[in-house]
Amino acid sequence: MKILVMGAGAIGSVFGGFLSNSQDVTLIGREDHISLIRKKGLRVSGIWGEHLFKNLKAFTSADECKFYAPYDLVLITTKSYDTEHATMQILPLIGEDSIVVSVQNGIGNEGVIAKIVGKERTMGGMAIFGAMLIEPGHVKVTVYASECLFGTLSQDTEKSKVIAEMISKAGIPSLPTEDIIREKWMKVFYNIALNPLSAILKVRYGALGIYEETRAMIKSMLQEAFQVAKAEGIRLKFTYDEYFDYLMEKQLPPTSEHISSMLQDLERRKKTEVDYMNGAIVRLGKAHGIKTPVNETVVNLIKTLERMYGVPSRR
Repeated sequence: MKILVMGAGAIGSVFGGFLSNSQDVTLIGREDHISLIRKKGLRVSGIWGEHLFKNLKAFTSADECKFYAPYDLVLITTKSYDTEHATMQILPLIGEDSIVVSVQNGIGNEGVIAKIVGKERTMGGMAIFGAMLIEPGHVKVTVYASECLFGTLSQDTEKSKVIAEMISKAGIPSLPTEDIIREKWMKVFYNIALNPLSAILKVRYGALGIYEETRAMIKSMLQEAFQVAKAEGIRLKFTYDEYFDYLMEKQLPPTSEHISSMLQDLERRKKTEVDYMNGAIVRLGKAHGIKTPVNETVVNLIKTLERMYGVPSRR
């Protein structure tokens, strides 16, 4: 299978690297990262072992990939604010039967992709592992919580079964799901609870479960988010109280050493994805007449930090 990874940062590079052992993989990423991969290969270290992947094509733009098109599978792993631009860039590189998968944080990316490539060619994916860019050409897998999930926007699981099985065989545990949008909301709950607070306080995730004050903030954010999700018609697995207990007892311990992606973005003077996490809860809450004061406060704090860190207004 010919696979294109659009936005090969930490997560995208891990997928691309492991898949390159058995598939024809092309990466599109930033110049410094791609340049090192071309010269020395892609190094992936961390909890899944030491690997050096050299069987990769690597470019900095979609135009350079036209010779290798059409791609059977495209994994979009950009930041959520780049989804529309990234999808327009890969549109000439796909065929009628190609699949485009959003493996991104936040709410709404699948809808953006579907408007451009069509619902039948769109899938959602969830990475339930953490990775960070150590230096150009080198990414590290830092935590693993559960299998990655893949699903279509309908309840047809045949395509998602094929994708999940291929990725599992490559070495990244994965499963198909019949309701990827619900599963993505579940990850949004996890992200809104931990990601921004970790960045604001400059601590690893584990510290957030220790203090009564941070636990109270997390619970308030979740309560608001669950109200919004219900208004959106999402079929939830838990009440917010049940999910809070699940988060503290099951999800937080294996990811306690994780460093927030928002904190990593701020320290690199990059725009965060807060608008697509807590910010999405605020926007959707307003649409449904639901007040979300705690999430709104967190968004304002992160945006203040972006300005204090000197994050450019545009990427």
